[in-house]
Parts: sequence; C-alpha cells; structure tokens
Amino acid sequence: MLTNACDAKLTKPSFDVVLFNYLDRPIFELLIDGTVDASSDAYPGTGSGIMIGVGISLGQKKVTWRLDGPPGMKNNGETITSKNSPELVAIPGGRYLGIHVYPDYTVDLIPSVGIPRVSQRGQQEMAEAGRDHD
Repeated sequence: MLTNACDAKLTKPSFDVVLFNYLDRPIFELLIDGTVDASSDAYPGTGSGIMIGVGISLGQKKVTWRLDGPPGMKNNGETITSKNSPELVAIPGGRYLGIHVYPDYTVDLIPSVGIPRVSQRGQQEMAEAGRDHD
C-alpha cells in the first residue's frame, strides 16, 4: 500500500503527558484542541502526574484551562485560552510531552525522550517571583 506525504501528516503520535503549572493557583481541565484533560496544583506542587498514551496531532494547538482556588477566589472556574498558539513538533525518540503554563498565560509544548522536568523558563520565572523551591 502506498502512502503520500499528506496522509503521513494526519497521524496522531502518542505521548505520555506531564503538566507543569507555574501559576500561583491550581488549574484544572487543561485541554489541547479539546483533548487531554489535565490538572495541576500551583508551582512547586506541579509536574507529578503522567497521563499515558495521549494521542495528539502535530501542529499549531489551542490550549485552554480553567482556574481553581479557594471558594470566592476571583475567576474560579473561568476558562482561559493561552495567549499564544504553541506548535507541537515531533522529535526523534520523543515519547513524552511537557505542557508548561506560564503566569503570562502563554504555553510551551516541549517534547522529550525522557520524563519532562520543570522548564528553564519556568525555573527562572519562579525564582524571579520568589516562588522557587530550591
């Protein structure tokens, strides 16, 4: 059977996904193009769960999440859309995907061969905000 290059782009790679939340409050129901459904505590209590075998197509992504927090906290339950449209790219041997949500409501999608860790940008921003746990 022959496959052309256009058909090859339609495949959905499978990733083991880890969410990193650098906000000062928990987030829940993070979605990438309407799928994934991840949640995370605020930094530094983030990046501790792995969702196995999540199929996500490559390319530009729409990332949304809902804010959580103590009862009565402003914007609880509101859906936030990332200010950027991050692009998901494949890397050779890339099995993992780190989703990084930053305080300016931008997102990085960082594929990796090994289990994702806190991003360099996340570490730097948390240190500058006095929220670094090291």
